[in-house]
Amino acid sequence: MTSKILVYFSIIALGYFLKKMNFLSEKEGATLSHLIIYVTLPVVIINAVTSVKLQLSLLFLTLFGMIAAFVILMGGWLIFTRTNAPKETKGSLILTLCGLNLAIFAYPFAQLMWSNVGLTYMAMFDTGNALVIYTLGYSIALRYSSEGFNLKTVVKKLITFPPLIAFTIALTLNFSNTGLPKFLLQLFDTVGGANVFLSMLTIGVYLNFKRITREFKYITIGLTLKYAVGFAVGFALYILSRTIAPNNSIASSVILVSSVMPTPLLSLIYSVERKLDPEIAGGMITATVLISSLILFIIGM
Repeated sequence: MTSKILVYFSIIALGYFLKKMNFLSEKEGATLSHLIIYVTLPVVIINAVTSVKLQLSLLFLTLFGMIAAFVILMGGWLIFTRTNAPKETKGSLILTLCGLNLAIFAYPFAQLMWSNVGLTYMAMFDTGNALVIYTLGYSIALRYSSEGFNLKTVVKKLITFPPLIAFTIALTLNFSNTGLPKFLLQLFDTVGGANVFLSMLTIGVYLNFKRITREFKYITIGLTLKYAVGFAVGFALYILSRTIAPNNSIASSVILVSSVMPTPLLSLIYSVERKLDPEIAGGMITATVLISSLILFIIGM
């Protein structure tokens, strides 16, 4: 797990270095983000959701995932809508508190710590978390974009949004016990394997330390909110889980760990696509990856 985290930071540093050397610019970063949202991320979603058998008996974990993502989001909404930051910056700051990065960041840890059982539990939790990211997250991105919020536009965007389409397809395949053909599995493995590299490279391209320093107050508020609310809601759901399933300590542990994972990469992708404030989103993602890495390192000791 430690080596994987080091790889993540190395790719972010590569993206930052390539931008400084003028090999990549934010224009190429926008192209990368479109490639992620329309190609590699949908493939990763289908691979992740179909790789474990989701269980109806564990739907409480999906509900808890929705609750955790929603409560953290509401904390950001209540605070950042009252600030004097520009509209685009407010939008990106709220987005960085919308959901949790589990599929890319935390799944390997869950499998390492609790084998496939823990991975299944985290996937169930992530199903609820993903629903909030793909629906409320994208709605917020539209709300703070130049287009503004229009219900008809939001619904149209959502039903044609590739990650949400992929998520719906993956759930259908999982619950219907329908497997993918071997050719598609091999194709998806190859294409999906590029997602982490492209995502981390894009973060590096949009990483701006001068901007982060200038907006240090807002980033500090965001980090404090994310982990304070994350720990609070995670612990509350941990206690509730022990009541619902008193003999299932793994499920409770997964809930608590999942609630303090990093900002989702989609907060950056949304910020780029809707022309919000990707530099703020990139800074928050980098900071939360570092903090959540330390949390996982302590837990895994």
